[in-house]
Amino acid sequence: MSPEGPTHNIVSWQASDPETLAETKVFSLHRKWVTSSNDPSRCGEFVYLDAPDWVNVIALTADDCVVLIEQFRHGIEEVTLEIPGGSVDPGEAPLHGGLRELREETGYDGADACIIGVVAPNPAIINNRCHTVLVRGAAAVGAPQLQGYEDIHTKLVPLADVPDLIRSGTICHSLVIAAFHHFDLRRDP
Repeated sequence: MSPEGPTHNIVSWQASDPETLAETKVFSLHRKWVTSSNDPSRCGEFVYLDAPDWVNVIALTADDCVVLIEQFRHGIEEVTLEIPGGSVDPGEAPLHGGLRELREETGYDGADACIIGVVAPNPAIINNRCHTVLVRGAAAVGAPQLQGYEDIHTKLVPLADVPDLIRSGTICHSLVIAAFHHFDLRRDP
């Protein structure tokens, strides 16, 4: 692939209107019938998840610590070390969603905030994006406002320790690792 993007002639497939197969609190499962625009003999059923955009937050304190959280993740049935994050509410800007999630999950806030990257979490089967917010000068401003099913512990870790936490697998969440990659790209010339 060239630095400018794909150079081949792959184009969007034609698709039927989606049919909803299941609705849950965090996503909907849809099915549509698709046909290749380049070869109409290539067609079939495609299922995908419709999910709201997500946001995660690299919050740095004045002394260069990262605000991390430990929480039990039901999908892998393990306690993980992550950055704060969650779903962007309908009509909410990702930057505001990131600051909201930071306050709700940790009680921290910060005025110097910006979006530093966006990724497609799994474009093969999910239609959303994950936005990474960088907050500098983060400070505790109150108690966390956890939702009923959340059990979160806030932990401050020196920024310099993060690469070793990723290398060791202590930080294993792919979207968190992508967020720190975006952060590192901002620091490199």
